[in-house]
Amino acid sequence: MRTVHFQSCMVSSGHQVQNHLRLKPHFIKSALMVCFLLFGVSGVYSQQAFSLRQCLESAVSNNHNLKKAQYDKEKAAYARQEILGSLLPQISGSASLNDNLKKARFIMPNFINDMLPPQAQDPNAKKYMTIEMGTNFNASAGVSLNQQILNFSLFNTLEIARIAEKMANLGVEASDEEVIYQTAILFYSVQSAEYAVNQLENSVELVKEMLKTMEVNYGNGLVKKVDVDRLRVNLVNLTTQKSAVKSAAEVQKNLLKLQMGFDVNSPLEIQPVNLALFEEKADENVDLPFSLTNQTPYRLLLENLNMAEVQRKSAIHENLPTLSLIFNYQYNGVSDEFFRGATNYWFPSSVIGLNLRAPVFSGFSRRARLRQISVEILKTREDAAMLEQSLGMAYKNARMKLDDARNTIALQRENQILAGEVLNIAENNFVLGLSSMSDILNASQSLVQAQLSYAGALNDYMKAYIDLYKSGGNIHNLMNE
Repeated sequence: MRTVHFQSCMVSSGHQVQNHLRLKPHFIKSALMVCFLLFGVSGVYSQQAFSLRQCLESAVSNNHNLKKAQYDKEKAAYARQEILGSLLPQISGSASLNDNLKKARFIMPNFINDMLPPQAQDPNAKKYMTIEMGTNFNASAGVSLNQQILNFSLFNTLEIARIAEKMANLGVEASDEEVIYQTAILFYSVQSAEYAVNQLENSVELVKEMLKTMEVNYGNGLVKKVDVDRLRVNLVNLTTQKSAVKSAAEVQKNLLKLQMGFDVNSPLEIQPVNLALFEEKADENVDLPFSLTNQTPYRLLLENLNMAEVQRKSAIHENLPTLSLIFNYQYNGVSDEFFRGATNYWFPSSVIGLNLRAPVFSGFSRRARLRQISVEILKTREDAAMLEQSLGMAYKNARMKLDDARNTIALQRENQILAGEVLNIAENNFVLGLSSMSDILNASQSLVQAQLSYAGALNDYMKAYIDLYKSGGNIHNLMNE
């Protein structure tokens, strides 16, 4: 029977360390100082670690897509003010100054010669004569006013602008909810990935310790070289797997930085997984009511339907007459000598009136436009019915996924504990010569897989937890987590 002394090697190593410490007492003081510094640094980093609430607050404040939505909201407010301004009096001024370098000439019959007495008429006079019109200089200055009195189409345009502003506000809410959702998903993805990395690091350290012991036993002729080599291969595989999971965690962290508006090159630390909190959340029965009125996409679609209804009214009102008030006042001046001398004349002119415009026939284009809008209204109503069903289905699916994830967490937690016990048994049996190195390697790999599965179950549960908040229209409650 093969006997391998794992514990004896570790005990002997412990005695060597104790003897070494007795020879160098100052080493204890140095070690304590190092531990103090390490714990101090760890405390500083823990203070800098971001919680979920801090990540969400940073994302809501700095996310670029959310800022663009805020700009759209501001733009919609200005668009409504523009339409509102068109209902107020439109006043404009004008002025002109002309130097008539070549004054206009008109050709007309030579009636002056015909008006003379017969004896005074010139028989050789030209049949037509030319007359120069105007003065060398003329100027004018005036003001005009136009006020809409009756224009239903313009009134509806103001209503359209008001609805567009409300839709922009809902767009900001939708963007805000999406930012919160994506940030929370990434936060828990990073947490679960870093938890998996830590578990893999523990497994790597465990295999390293086993490898050291195996190398000592191999030197003493207690184990075969093939067992040592197989353990080395397993260590390389575990290290490679840890690097892959760590890289995936960094990718998720970079995406989280992007959501939070952080520089990708700047460091970001988040709070580690609190298993007790996870298990507490997994054990509690989450009861979030479903309400369509809390669903921003549904409210946005209803406003889109209102927009189509108002546009339909606007198309109808295009067939109605419009009435506006006009007023013009102008002051004109003419002169041959740059507004001085005997030819300098100035005189005012003004006009006030009503302008009525009544459409008569448009080639049936307005009727076709009205029917197009009616079809769009029918399509929007179908979209609303489909969205209502889709949101209800998403809520039910989120509840089912949450229940499945809760059960999976419980199973994977037990599986992880069982895999650790199996590995301990395999190690003890190997020491006693009752099992082979393959049993240890298989048990080690099963433990690693159980650890990764448990981390994945945590991530799946939190994703289902967030999906339930979102599908229920309560995503903003995550800000208080």
